[in-house]
Amino acid sequence: MRTTVVALMIAALALAGCQDKPKTEAPTQPQAAGQPAGHPPVGAPMPGAPAGDPHAGMKPADIPAGVPTKKATVVQTIDADVYTYIEAKGDDGKNVWMALPKTKVDKGASIEYPSDVPALPKFTSKTLNRTFDNILFVSGIKILK
Repeated sequence: MRTTVVALMIAALALAGCQDKPKTEAPTQPQAAGQPAGHPPVGAPMPGAPAGDPHAGMKPADIPAGVPTKKATVVQTIDADVYTYIEAKGDDGKNVWMALPKTKVDKGASIEYPSDVPALPKFTSKTLNRTFDNILFVSGIKILK
């Protein structure tokens, strides 16, 4: 009798474990830690943003007052999609590459650019099929007269 009761209890537990559980949906995108309630998920497109390239339509920004800058002379420019790549020779004699939203700037132009931007090493541009040893991504430059 005792064996039968134990066998029935094991069978009942096994059947209970096999029953369908209520299904719960996992959130599609977890809320990033530290974000306020209702904040869009990190990495999600901004509401009203055009589909495709998130940088499309970007315009160069003015360098805000108080931001440290350096002066340089444009050696060459390469326009690609939404960016302009500029190689410039600084007053210190060193060449620097920078990328910024598409900007019209001529070879030989004197420019000023933010100097507090860290260089990104070994950046590969898929558009240009080229790797830059170091490049600055700046929001804009000032073309000096």
